[in-house]
Order: sequence, then C-alpha cells, then structure tokens
Amino acid sequence: MPEPFAPFALRLTRGYVVLAVALIVLVVATTTVLAFLLYVGALNEAIGTYAQRATQRASAYERLHEPFSVYAPKLVNEIGGARVHVRAYDSAHRLLAQNARRDNAGGRFTRAVAAALGLHAAIVPVNGGTIVVAPDLEGFARLLERYLTYVVPIGALAVVAAWLIGRAITRRAIAPLQEVALALRRVAGGDFAPEPLPAGDSDLRDLTAAYNEVAHRLTTATAQRERNESQMRQFIADAGHELRTPLTIIMGYLEVLQQGVVTDPDGIARVHETMLAESRRMRVSIDKLILLARLERPAAPRAEQVDVAAAIRRAAEALGSLAGSGRIMVTGATSPSIVTADDGELYEAIKNVIENAVRYAPESPIAVDVLDEGDRAKVVVSDRGPGMNAQDLEHAFDRFYRGSTRNISEGSGLGLAIAKRAVERIGGKIAIESRAGEGTRVIIDLPRSLQPSSQGVG
Repeated sequence: MPEPFAPFALRLTRGYVVLAVALIVLVVATTTVLAFLLYVGALNEAIGTYAQRATQRASAYERLHEPFSVYAPKLVNEIGGARVHVRAYDSAHRLLAQNARRDNAGGRFTRAVAAALGLHAAIVPVNGGTIVVAPDLEGFARLLERYLTYVVPIGALAVVAAWLIGRAITRRAIAPLQEVALALRRVAGGDFAPEPLPAGDSDLRDLTAAYNEVAHRLTTATAQRERNESQMRQFIADAGHELRTPLTIIMGYLEVLQQGVVTDPDGIARVHETMLAESRRMRVSIDKLILLARLERPAAPRAEQVDVAAAIRRAAEALGSLAGSGRIMVTGATSPSIVTADDGELYEAIKNVIENAVRYAPESPIAVDVLDEGDRAKVVVSDRGPGMNAQDLEHAFDRFYRGSTRNISEGSGLGLAIAKRAVERIGGKIAIESRAGEGTRVIIDLPRSLQPSSQGVG
C-alpha cells in the first residue's frame, strides 16, 4: 500500500527547498554584490590615485623637455603596481611600454563581471600620446575564482541540508494526516471499533481530536448495534419459542379433529375450548410484542399532562375480571398526581405491573399506592404472594422470563419488560424488592417532567 499523502509530502518538501534555496541565493547574492562593490570601489580609487601620479610624472618629464617616447618606459615602471596595469601609447595608438610581460586583459567572464560592477580603466592624455591605467583583471579573476571555489560547495551543502530539513519538517507536519488516513482505511476495511490516536503536540491535534471523537462515536454505535442485533436475535428466538407452543397445541387438536379421534360433543367442546384459550394466549403475546416493539422505537414519547392516580384506577378496573372482586386495592389516590408523560405508555406500564402481581400472587390482595415526593411521583404495587428468589429477581425484567412459578401462570413473560421500557422512556426508574415467601414490591419512580435524556432514546 503506498504511503498516504506521499505526492503531497514531496511537493511540500520541494516547496521548502525552493524557498530555502531562494533565500540562500538572495542572501549570498546580496552579500556578494556588496562585497565586490566595496572591492571595486577601492580598486577604482587606487586607479584614480595611479592616474594622478602618472599625470604628475608626465608633467615633470615634459618640464625636462623629454619626448614621450623616451620617458614612457621610465614612467610606466615608476607608477606601475600589483593592483594596476599601466600602458603607454603614442599618438598613433602604438604601444610604447607596459609594466607587465603579458596581456592582462582576463577572460570574457571576468571582463563581463568587472564591467557589471563598474570596474574601469583611467586614461591620462599627455603630449605625444596616452597613458592607460587599467585594473589588474588577473588578480580580480583569481579573487572571483577563490570566491566561487568556496561558495559553490557551500551552496550545494546548503541545498542538501535544506532538502533534509524540509523533508523532516514535512514528515512531522503530515504525520497526523497519515495516521488519520490509515485509521480511516482500517475503518473502511471493516474495523468499526478503531483505537483512538495519540493527540501529541502537533499543530494538527485538532484533526486527531476530531478523529478520536468520531472513532469513539463509531465504537459506541458499533457496540450498540451489536447489542441491538443480539437482542433482536434473542427476541426473535424467544418470540418464536413462545408462539410455537400454543401454535403446536392448536395444530395438534386440529389434526385430532380432522382424523376423527374425538367424536363425542363434550370432547369436541373441550378441544374447541383449549384451542380458543391457546389462541387467546397467542393474541396476548402478539399484542405485547407489538407494544414492546413500539416502545423500542427511537421517537420521543408524546408529552402530555397525565394524572397517575387516574391511570391506576383505569388499570385496576381493566384487570378487575382477571383479579376478581376486591383484590386490587388503590390507596393514596384521592387527589390528582400530575406528571408529564405519554398517557398510553404510562397506563400500559402500570397495568402490566399490576397484572404481573395478579398472575404471580393469585391468592394475595394487591395494594397499589401513589406517593407524592416533590418533583417526583411514585407508584408502589405490593403483594403478599410467594415472592421471588435471587435468580428470578435478577432476570425479572428480561423478555419472556416468567421465573420458577411459571407453571401456575399463563403470563407472557413480557409485562415487566414492557413496564421497564415505558417508564425509562419518560426518564423514570422501576425497581423490584422481593424475597421468597415474603411477597413482592414494585416501585415506579416518575419525574414530574420529561427528562432530556429520555426524549428520543430508543
């Protein structure tokens, strides 16, 4: 796999190097020009001094009435020096004398640089000819050569150093980008629980922080999805098992009737009664499954003013035929106890808790009490039935769990699961207190207003 952002890193490194080289060239060129301008200025000043001496010596020889062709070699030798080259020409521009054994004109490059820097010769006119005081270009060429001998290698080393430093800066700068890119590729490859990246001290730590937040949310969402999928698989398996039993019974009795095994009217009536009871049991389970699925939806519950006491009375009346006359006793509900909730969902929660007590404590009276506690309201459902052992208490809110007394109950095992989900959707809490042989208390703790964390939670 190619390294992430490799072309970008190369372009960025090139940019660093070009910028560094440009700065180096600018500094070196500026200092070089200034240095050579100072050198040329000093040399031009020396040439002017030599030209002035040549004028003075020529005047002295002329006062002695010596012709220029005679005193020219002496004058050249007198005023010639290491930094200048002196030549004497007659009026016909023929060379009469010079202070060098060979031509000191220098190469084209040297002459071009000298001309560009303003280095020039001085011309002194005299009777009978001309004296030319020119700079020593060979000395200037040697100076230029020594300068280039040092500057070129140093410049090359500076370019290499700029490349290495630029590459190191680039690697450090884009390291967070590469880490995030590799991490995103792992996510794209199916890793939906990525590890967070170290924040470090990079200027791009905000990018790393943003990725870590996304990774945390993705990990949380993945874990939630896995939990939901596991719960859904368990839900489907439990629902299938719960519905398979009555369906098997009904199909068995239908086959009995079809084969004519039972022919007497009383037997047929018992078969019909059993099939009707199993059909009702299936209908109750299906209705509760649909209700539980509706409570699992992510949409927020409807917010309305609900009288808890009124909801309790409605639930007690609805369960009157199942419980029998006088078994359900409602206390503490003489005045309204208002909470903000979904009326239908709160009613189902209270009804299922009371129904659970009716079914699992068949010989016990059921007491339902409403307690006002400031900003909260509590519903307490108590019975004096067989109670629950530790294992039953641990799994009381699990779907389809009916505990050790299920052989005496026709419940679906969904009542408390429905109640728990409905109560939690409005930000409330539900708890069970029970011991084997000592009865059971279910406490529903409701806030007066919908809690922010409860709205829209699925």
